Amino acid sequence: MTGAAPDPGAEAITAGLTRDIARLPTGKALTIAEFSPSRVTVWKVLLDSAGTPRVQRRWHDSHSLRILGMLDDTELLDRIRPEDDGSIILARTGQGLMGEAGQDALDADRAFEVAKDAYPGSRVFRSATALDDLLAEATARVPLPPSLWYELVLLRRRRSGRLEFTAQQLFLPEARRGDTRQFTVRCEPSDDNGTVFAVAARDAAFEFQLVSMASAKIPPHTYHLTATLLRPGLVRFDGLPVKLRSDPRAWLDVLAEVPERLDVYGPSHLIVAVEACGSAEVFETRIDRAEELIADVQDTADGPVTFSLLTYAAHTHNRMTGDEAVNVVAWAESNPETLARRLRALRARVPSHVQYSRAAQIECMLAEVTGRLQGPDATAAGRPALVTIGDKPAFPHKIDRVSEILPCPRRHDWRTFLRRLAEAHGGVAFGAIRDSEDDPDDLYEDPADEIWRLLGTDMSASLSAFDPHAFAVGLGLVPPALQYLPFPLVIPDGAD
Repeated sequence: MTGAAPDPGAEAITAGLTRDIARLPTGKALTIAEFSPSRVTVWKVLLDSAGTPRVQRRWHDSHSLRILGMLDDTELLDRIRPEDDGSIILARTGQGLMGEAGQDALDADRAFEVAKDAYPGSRVFRSATALDDLLAEATARVPLPPSLWYELVLLRRRRSGRLEFTAQQLFLPEARRGDTRQFTVRCEPSDDNGTVFAVAARDAAFEFQLVSMASAKIPPHTYHLTATLLRPGLVRFDGLPVKLRSDPRAWLDVLAEVPERLDVYGPSHLIVAVEACGSAEVFETRIDRAEELIADVQDTADGPVTFSLLTYAAHTHNRMTGDEAVNVVAWAESNPETLARRLRALRARVPSHVQYSRAAQIECMLAEVTGRLQGPDATAAGRPALVTIGDKPAFPHKIDRVSEILPCPRRHDWRTFLRRLAEAHGGVAFGAIRDSEDDPDDLYEDPADEIWRLLGTDMSASLSAFDPHAFAVGLGLVPPALQYLPFPLVIPDGAD
């Protein structure tokens, strides 16, 4: 309580004011006349329909209450009279009650005595603390009404995609300052107005009263929050990465922004395979495209997505030199920080040394992915989308008489693994990002390039002409248009 500590009676005065305010019937005002040197202030305190104390005041300069230098008793009593002829509290305040001197102090004492005579049944007190400070503390201590509780307005997404309003209970009737409540919500992408945290008061008849509304641009994420009741009408939310600010918009305007449904894409499993052969510049550009695609999906996907990252090189076909195995950099990773760390480590490596430059181990990469996508854990990760970034064709499972490319030492057949992926995982998507732009007709003329046509069944692009968001949309990883939600989502989602 600001400035109240030096006065030994301030605590008792504050407690009494708190009781008086809490007992006010709705619509009835508590009037307090404060007499201090230089002015008389008339305070009016009432509870609004949501049980929040509202304080009004008007003040009168001491000189306006004098006639010919003398206090005008009639004018004074007319200025302090309660509007509804109800009860009144009289307070004589000032920092130097024991040693005040001068006409202003004498007038304050005289006015205080006149008021006491006019309202003999009223409660009176003296305090060195200004009533402004005493009321600020008293109204903060007022408990919520016994018939109201506070809720946070949320949205629930049904499995059909339809959105409906729901609420997170915050504080029960008669809750007091300092009470807390912990809960979890999901913030989805919002427009420039941000995500709204609207606190409502609700009674036993489920009638709704908006208490406060604050908003901020909050990154899409699941947040574990703590709500703290600071005073009636004011709730603080801890656990958000940004500060909420009062939202001045009309309530009906905010409600109008809620879409009828929210289409969720996911869960999904984005698997990115990067060819590690070639120059350092080309290899770095391939990693750039992988990073851009992953970042876009992380930012815009409205369902859970896991990420896998692999690299593959080329078979040496040299008995003196062993092959570089397919490298699984990350698998089914959902932690953005871990994934970013793996991408940085991949960027720091040098491209693979190539002894046989006509093909790359796409067939072995497909074998690795097919094997890892078996089992219940892989199914739980979501619908897979395989994106291959490179340029060389796969090694055939046997000598290709047309291309004359040597076969895979393990006799892996890339056609078999592609077929297994499509059959085992309904809705699997395939995307290809090649080093350069090729005429699509050439893919049919050169049998060695047939695999790139199939790897790009759903989406294809080149390193130089690549739109990560359009690519992600084409693979069904993110919705075609970003949907904005003005309220947080309840966790967990509801069911039809």
